[in-house]
Order: sequence, then C-alpha cells, then structure tokens
Amino acid sequence: MTIDQTSAEEIVAAINKASALCNKSLKIVMSNEGLGQIQVYGRLVGNFLGHSYTNVLAPIWKALPSIEPPEMKEPYVEPEPTLSAESRAALSAFVTEARAALGTVKNLLPTEEAAQFLEFGGLPEVEQAVADIEEFLAKPRFRDEDTQS
Repeated sequence: MTIDQTSAEEIVAAINKASALCNKSLKIVMSNEGLGQIQVYGRLVGNFLGHSYTNVLAPIWKALPSIEPPEMKEPYVEPEPTLSAESRAALSAFVTEARAALGTVKNLLPTEEAAQFLEFGGLPEVEQAVADIEEFLAKPRFRDEDTQS
C-alpha cells in the first residue's frame, strides 16, 4: 500500500495532537488520582504512545522519510534520570520529617516493646522504606533494577 504525502501529514498531525493530549491527561491523573490508578493509566498511556509510534508513525516515516522529524533520525540516547528542583525539595522535606517521626517512635517505644507491639515487619521495614526513598533522591532512576517495565 502507498500513502500520499497529504494524507500522511494529516495522520501524523492527528497522532501528534492525540499524543500531546495523552501526555497531558497523564499529568492530570497523576495529580488527582491514587497510586493504583496512576500505575494502570501510566501503562495504558505507554501502550498508546508506543503502539502509535511503532504501528502508525514509523511505517509512514519509512514510506515518506521527508516528513520524519529530524530528532527521530538521531540514535536513541536514554536520558539521564534527574529530579526537578520541586521534586527534590519535596522528597528532602519528606525524608527529614520521616527521619524525625522514626526518631519519635524509637524514643517512645523501646526496641523490645516495638518488636512485640508493631505488626508485620515492624519499624525496620518503615526505616528501609525511608532509606530507599533517600537513595532514590540521591540517585534517581526510571525503573528498579529487578524490573524491566
């Protein structure tokens, strides 16, 4: 099958517009919904964006290389994972407050009593969660090493 340039440009423009709204909708969901919904919608957004590229845009650009955006012709380089100043400040404030809260728990619940009173993994699990967030603040990443999603 062949496609004429006018139709191809119209399709690319439509997909680009939809993709921009898709990205915008994800930001809104991230600001207004719970973590579970964010994770599900984030995966769905990834599916739309990925499939739109591989199934629609890439074949059009292959057929009509002159309309392929210049940045798509460059080799892919994974971006450096960084956090915005606002995110860094929010995480730092959280870690400071969490460390203070853990100190309060330790002062008010002696270790022996805490081990008996607190359920599941007790205070060590909470401490590890804070340490993991602190590590993320120091070294942001796009995914955990043990997962490929």
